[in-house]
Formats: sequence, structure tokens, C-alpha cells
Amino acid sequence: MTYSQRLSDGANSSDIIYLEHQIHTTKEELRIALEKQETYERKLSELKSTPIGDASKDSSDEQVLMEKASQTQNCIETLSAQLEQLQEALAKLGD
Repeated sequence: MTYSQRLSDGANSSDIIYLEHQIHTTKEELRIALEKQETYERKLSELKSTPIGDASKDSSDEQVLMEKASQTQNCIETLSAQLEQLQEALAKLGD
């Protein structure tokens, strides 16, 4: 349903604009989080494929990257759920 169709059906325009803005913002945050996750995974892969140098340093670097990747994955899941909720709320306004 288009914006103008929602308006003609009696939905509050400020609610629609707010939800559309929140959806856009959440999509952007999700895109950034996905890029970060990709970077962490690539760095982990590179770290694991390099010859063993300072084992303790490599281990701590790997642990830090794994923690960041885990936090980013949690963020991705949260943002995905939030995006779904926002899209559902917007669809309900159109009903």
C-alpha cells in the first residue's frame, strides 16, 4: 500500500512518517552491522590463516574479534526483529 493510499484510508500521517523513518533508520543500522560482521569474520579468517607468530597475542586478538563478532551478531538479530515489528506496525496502519 502506498503512502497516499494509507492516508486516504484514515491513517495518521505523522504515525506513518514516523514508522517509515524508523524503518529506514533501522535498515541503515542493520546494513552497517552486517558490514561490521563481515569485517570481523574476514579478520578472523586472516588471523587463523597467518603463520603462528606470537601465540598469546594471536590468541587474544582472536578472542577480541570473536567477542566483537558475537556482539555484532546479537545486534543484527535485535535489529532484524525490530525491523520486522516496525514493518508489521506500518502494515497495520494501512489496514
